[in-house]
Order: sequence, then C-alpha cells, then structure tokens
Amino acid sequence: MGSMVNPIGRRGLVLPFLLVAVLAALPGRSAAGAEISAFATGGKPGDTWNTGYGGMLTITLFSFVNGEIEGAWQGSALPDTSIGTLSGKAYLGPPIGRFVPYAGLGIGGYRESLPAQSDQGTIGLVFVGAKLKFPFGLVIRGEYQWTTLPKTVLVPLDARYFVALGISF
Repeated sequence: MGSMVNPIGRRGLVLPFLLVAVLAALPGRSAAGAEISAFATGGKPGDTWNTGYGGMLTITLFSFVNGEIEGAWQGSALPDTSIGTLSGKAYLGPPIGRFVPYAGLGIGGYRESLPAQSDQGTIGLVFVGAKLKFPFGLVIRGEYQWTTLPKTVLVPLDARYFVALGISF
C-alpha cells in the first residue's frame, strides 16, 4: 500500500483560518439597539395644558423599525388638574446619516386627575418626529403627537409635543 496523500494539503487548512482571522479583525458597524430619553412636553389646547415631563425606552430593529414605551405627566393651567399617560409606540424611521425622521402609531392608557374627580381610559397616538444622533451616544429628539381620548374625557388633550435628550446604547 502506498502512502496516503492529504487531498487538502497544509495550504488548504491554513487558508480558511487566515480568512476568519482577517474578517474578525475588520472594523464592524456600530449599531445602537436601544435609547433611553427624558423629555419636556407641552399640550394643546394651550390655555388648558401647561408643561410636563416624561421618559421613554426605545428598541431599534433593522436600523429603521422602532418600538417604544413612553410615560408622561402633563400639568394643567386648571387648579390641581393633570394627566398621566403610559403608551406603547411603534414607528418607522429610516436614518439619513445622523438625522432620523420618523412617524408612527401608539396606544396606551391615561389617568386624568381633577380636584373633585378623576378619569381613566385609553389613549391613541399618531405622531411624527425627528432625531439627531451625535457621537458618544447623545440623541436630541423632537416629536408632535395627535392624541385620541374618549369623548367623555373630563378635560380634552388634543395634541402633545416634546423635546427630548437621551443616550443610545
């Protein structure tokens, strides 16, 4: 019997390892998959609703599909009146460099408090906005929301707008 010859040879074994090592050494694309932000908000009608505040946690998939949880508290010009909301939102935002315009829908719940009574129910949102992403994960964002509350709501909130500052990670 003759000696067996390795059909792959040493070169055949070294080449795949070198290819994997070169691919592993190439710089990867940095993709932040989440953001956390705090915001200051205003509401409409403006003679009824004052400033408020809130926060949100955003998860990004495929660089342009976003899901978000948002909590907000909105003060009122009426004495001892406020509204708190908690919403789940979904939106599309194709990045254009550091700029990300977006639009989407949301649904959640609200609790409106007045001096003598309170009300709670569901809230619907249609919104548009834009983000500006900076190095080191800084995000500045603005958004306008058209809100849908039940017709029986004690004090109507027609729209809300905010400016947010956040970090992506």
